[in-house]
Amino acid sequence: MDEHKINMLSDKIVKGTISEQEMEEFNDWYATYDNLEQTVISDQSQDALAERIFKNITTEANLHIPKSRNIKIWPRIAVAASFALVVGLSLFYYTEKQANKARESAYLKNIKPGGNGAVLTLADGRKIRLDAATKGELANEAGVRITKTKDGQILYENKAIASAKDKINTLSTANGETYSITLPDHTVVYLNAASSISYPASFATLNERKVELSGEAYFEVAKDSSHPFIVRTADQEIKVLGTHFNVNSYKDDGNTKTTLLEGSVQIGFSSNKNETGTIIKPGEQAYIKANRIYIDQVKAEDAIAWKNGYFRFNNETLEQAMNKIARWYNVKIEYKDQSIKNKNVYGSLSRFSNIADVLNLLELTEAVEFEIEGNKIIVLKK
Repeated sequence: MDEHKINMLSDKIVKGTISEQEMEEFNDWYATYDNLEQTVISDQSQDALAERIFKNITTEANLHIPKSRNIKIWPRIAVAASFALVVGLSLFYYTEKQANKARESAYLKNIKPGGNGAVLTLADGRKIRLDAATKGELANEAGVRITKTKDGQILYENKAIASAKDKINTLSTANGETYSITLPDHTVVYLNAASSISYPASFATLNERKVELSGEAYFEVAKDSSHPFIVRTADQEIKVLGTHFNVNSYKDDGNTKTTLLEGSVQIGFSSNKNETGTIIKPGEQAYIKANRIYIDQVKAEDAIAWKNGYFRFNNETLEQAMNKIARWYNVKIEYKDQSIKNKNVYGSLSRFSNIADVLNLLELTEAVEFEIEGNKIIVLKK
């Protein structure tokens, strides 16, 4: 095999594009490497130098050359100097690349998308794992009956009992979990991963229907003009009478964002109860920054893509996209280059896709690539 052919094959090995037939051809050539023409060199210092060069090549490339015969190596170096190291390193990196692919493939198989799951914490401290609970009655607090339906919904049987207003329940999801619940006033709440909502066991004797949210939830508020529905987050207070809206209050996503789908809501500051707030309309999104309320026109459907079973990355940052992936697939994220976090990404894909497909979608930006180590996704700049 001539030098040009060997260089071509070694280049394919580095790139991972070599075929099985070409790899066999390369291995056949390498097996006959000891049969190359030899010339005896009498200069001992030159021979010692050749021995040392060849040893360095084979050691770094992890090549094991048979030492069954005592032969001179300098001629071999003269013939192969232009490509021996490339070939050796090519074999080394090809082997490592294949091993890394095998490891990453095994890791990817162990990373699964999320599903229905949550914990309901009652006022007395009892915790009920809802995805494991059987249908029927789960608890009875202050005369309020809590049941799980056959389709997994949690329902509260409303009782006009004054003591129930002080019984605060909390529904919590971990990474990789989502759940929906019908509150005592018949408001339906869809809770995203790594989120929680706290509410009284009954709203019957209260003037306001107030809940507290951490994370993200979509609300379909039951209409009741005499009892406003209020959602409090770390920095926002959202007041409505009956409407559909989404609230994203994840700390690692920045400011709380409230997106309205129908009706109207009033956005104010959680820290200022006397502030009248700002009214937003369907298709608008409100957020607070530097003690001011800002309103953007958005595609409201993007905000609730998670509820409908999709990832939808529409001009959001790579960091925001990776936060969604981390919460849903329950993985950790590591950035090798912090500057890549602000790269804008686009795309839409089912939340129940293999995580490899989601990462491949983001790699289409041609700005990032990923490595997998166990339960960690490493983000690299291309």
